Amino acid sequence: MSKWFLGLLSAALLVIGSAQAQQFEEGVHYETIADEATSKPEIVEFFSFYCVHCFRFEPIAKALKEAHPEAFEKAHVSFISPRGDVGETMTKAFAAAQKLDIEEKISDAIFDYNFNKNSMLTSKQDIRNVFVVNGVAGDEFDKALASFAVRAAASKMDRRASNLGVNATPTFIVNGKYKMLPQGFRDSEDFAADFTKLASYLIEK
Repeated sequence: MSKWFLGLLSAALLVIGSAQAQQFEEGVHYETIADEATSKPEIVEFFSFYCVHCFRFEPIAKALKEAHPEAFEKAHVSFISPRGDVGETMTKAFAAAQKLDIEEKISDAIFDYNFNKNSMLTSKQDIRNVFVVNGVAGDEFDKALASFAVRAAASKMDRRASNLGVNATPTFIVNGKYKMLPQGFRDSEDFAADFTKLASYLIEK
């Protein structure tokens, strides 16, 4: 292959790369919230089972997970609560579902109760019943919820949200440095695809 052609190809790739980079604008599609990025790629959705917007964003979250299965994760927050400290209980329940390896199954069930069936889960017993209906023995749920590992995982989720200044849901943060801004895609014809492309762009940035 001639040096001339290689030079032309390199120039073309540079133009394409620049065009892709210019597709997303800081302050419009994302904002920088930290000076340093995490040591490994990550896309974290901070969410609540009591947030209707999080419920509506579930297909987007699943698209991000499909595109970046090793990097994507969800972190439940406790500051949204329909009654008392049930928000904290729900965060521990989510951590328990992760430990029991039934995160997606339980997540779908809880969202279904809260927003499709309009049967909001407002107590520990309500949450426990969802686990039982989905094949987890009641005493297994109790043991998991009370375990040190689950309590530590739940505390870590809330601490991460606080450290990153998360005060609304859903909030998507990439590499601990960039917050994705859904409002920047108001005119998008394919929000899921464009939002996923933004995540891919930021994870490599």
